[in-house]
Amino acid sequence: MRTFIILCFLLITTWGVKSQEITVFYKEKRKANYHKLRSYEGEYGKTKEDIELIKEKAKTHEKELSEYRYTSVLRIEGVRSLYYPQENIYNDTINSRVTYGVDQQTNFISRETSEKEYKIVYMDLDTKTKISTEYTYGKEYLIEEDIPPIHWKITDQTQKMFGYDCKKAILQPRDDQEGGFCSRNPLEVWYTETIKTASGPLGYWGLPGLIVMVKDHKKHIVLDKVLFDTQGIVVQPPTQGEKITRVALEEIPILLFNEH
Repeated sequence: MRTFIILCFLLITTWGVKSQEITVFYKEKRKANYHKLRSYEGEYGKTKEDIELIKEKAKTHEKELSEYRYTSVLRIEGVRSLYYPQENIYNDTINSRVTYGVDQQTNFISRETSEKEYKIVYMDLDTKTKISTEYTYGKEYLIEEDIPPIHWKITDQTQKMFGYDCKKAILQPRDDQEGGFCSRNPLEVWYTETIKTASGPLGYWGLPGLIVMVKDHKKHIVLDKVLFDTQGIVVQPPTQGEKITRVALEEIPILLFNEH
């Protein structure tokens, strides 16, 4: 009888995890791929104040364009999940000019561009399938691949965050040869076991609870709010982008470098 009760409990628990619907909103801050082409056209005819004005304006733009913020959404339907930006993300370009001198001359300062990468990630933890649209190098790419294992290091650190009891996990940098999810820099993650799910934002997965914060040198993702339904949104893979393999995508920087 006791064995039967335990078996029923496990079946109910498993069914609950597989059938749960959750919508998670995150606030994200990212570093952009910032590029600047300056053209001061010499200092002839400019006062010291004119030159300082030009330089200060360029510094202001660099600060504004070197990072970007947005809201992302994670829809979880049992073992399937879909992560995406809530609104479209666009690159920025600023052509700067300054009027200077007694004759009010106009001078071109710089052209500054801010390329903002984003991902739409679908995962099925049962079939270990991952399909994602990734915007990078000025284009959208569609990648279908197996979900790579992630080797988390669970720490003893705990903290109350966003109203939940949370634990800290670390993803250490790993060599590609070691297999699994590769991180080139240390990644800090906080999660809560109060909300049982192995799915997370940006393709992170495998922790025993919902991820509430992700932090490394290029991104900072924090929990905004949680709803226990998917708001009628169908959790299905993205289809936009040029089909490409993960290996081919990672070789693009080398090809671009060789072209120039």
